[in-house]
Amino acid sequence: MLYAKVDEESRALLEQELKAAQDAKWYRRVKIIHLSSQGRTVSELAAEFDLSKATVRDYLKRYNQGGLEGLKRKYSLGRPWKIKFSKADWEELLPRSPCQFEQLDTAARNWTQALLGKYFAGYHGIAVAQSTLSTLLKRLGFGGNRGKLKVTSPDPFYTVKRERVETLKKKAYKAP
Repeated sequence: MLYAKVDEESRALLEQELKAAQDAKWYRRVKIIHLSSQGRTVSELAAEFDLSKATVRDYLKRYNQGGLEGLKRKYSLGRPWKIKFSKADWEELLPRSPCQFEQLDTAARNWTQALLGKYFAGYHGIAVAQSTLSTLLKRLGFGGNRGKLKVTSPDPFYTVKRERVETLKKKAYKAP
């Protein structure tokens, strides 16, 4: 038979945790340990709490191995992302126009999720759903704002020239 191994110090902690528990599921776990330490069997606890015997055994084993910390839920981070792009990589990619990438074969100047999917399939060999791209971009802080037309050029000095024109425009507006 499997029972929770509770000494006097642990019993006081259990009772304190039962009184302080805010979450119903956590209370149920602690209560199962408490009742098991009083001699209740796995079958009785499973029937009383409407759980499977395997779940009750799991709680008891986890408590016996790690105490209250072992009984707490272990949250998974989920499946790892296929795309290993950092925020800096995205900040480098998104300002560029999709028409600059030959494999995309598009005249589009703004990125769409479909074009991003095509980009990752063509250049990185990764098949990615549009919903995954949307979630990833939101997590990295790239909102779903409407795209703005950005004029670009293959000229390496384009940005320097553009800044010079903007500076001249500002000077022209200031002159009386």
